[in-house]
Amino acid sequence: MRVSDIILTPKQIFNNSADETALLLEIRKGYAYENGKATDKVDHHKYDVVIPQNKFDKITVKISGDALVTNEQIAQKGGSLKVKFKNLTGKFYRMSNGEYGLSATAEGIEVIA
Repeated sequence: MRVSDIILTPKQIFNNSADETALLLEIRKGYAYENGKATDKVDHHKYDVVIPQNKFDKITVKISGDALVTNEQIAQKGGSLKVKFKNLTGKFYRMSNGEYGLSATAEGIEVIA
């Protein structure tokens, strides 16, 4: 078994906390890849969040399709929005420098009022 084969649950990503909310800081476009190269086609969005329950670790969560929140909404709320992800999963990957990173995906996002 490889480390990259392990699928992390939200509970593991949020450091075993019952509170699985994060602070959304920014949204960026994510581009499709063909033959190992980025195209001009936007097929997902990247949601940059920090996890207060895990020493404010910053992670990026990819969600397919159109943006579900805007950077303008984040700015209007003072620079962050409290959010919860639908069907969040994560997995480790090895970077070129030998360190491990965390890749996370979700099916949706909900803004917590």
